[in-house]
Amino acid sequence: MIEMRKNVTPGETPEKITVSMIDQDLKDGVSKSDMAVKYGIKPWEVDEMFKHPFLKGRRPSRKKALSFTFVDDSPLAEDVTDEPIIDPNQVTLEQAIDEAIESVEEIKDQMQETQDAIIDMLSPTEFETPEEPVAKVNGTSDEEEEFSIEDVALTDSDEVDIPSFEDTLDVVKEQQEEELEMDEDSFEM
Repeated sequence: MIEMRKNVTPGETPEKITVSMIDQDLKDGVSKSDMAVKYGIKPWEVDEMFKHPFLKGRRPSRKKALSFTFVDDSPLAEDVTDEPIIDPNQVTLEQAIDEAIESVEEIKDQMQETQDAIIDMLSPTEFETPEEPVAKVNGTSDEEEEFSIEDVALTDSDEVDIPSFEDTLDVVKEQQEEELEMDEDSFEM
């Protein structure tokens, strides 16, 4: 509790003056000059004490005393309890973790869908039948001459290899790097 300022009576200089003693004096409203009188020390000694980092720049508190007793009898004062006020919008740590996990799972699903879509876009939509390359080589179209699958024999070298997603990405990166190199070469003098 903060005591109100009282007239300071001169006293003997104590053997030890602590920071907490000076702090309490400041809380009680005792000024520097009153401290010099209270402890029986010179004003410059008080100034030296106030060079301490805890006391530096501190001033005595000034509270005006009321000439009457002020009592709070409002209905709000009666409703005050020790129960903490809970914000209905506040979430618990578990709820926040659950929301984060759900978000990560949704993003993971979206990434998988995107990857599948990219693979679908980059993979050929229709495989060439063995008769199509033969028709192109002969210079004939499907309308002029019809081939059946039995007419064309496949060898091991004719098998179609579908590139993996990673291989396709590597090829795209290489092409982009080549384009950048070509652009850089064209601007060099």
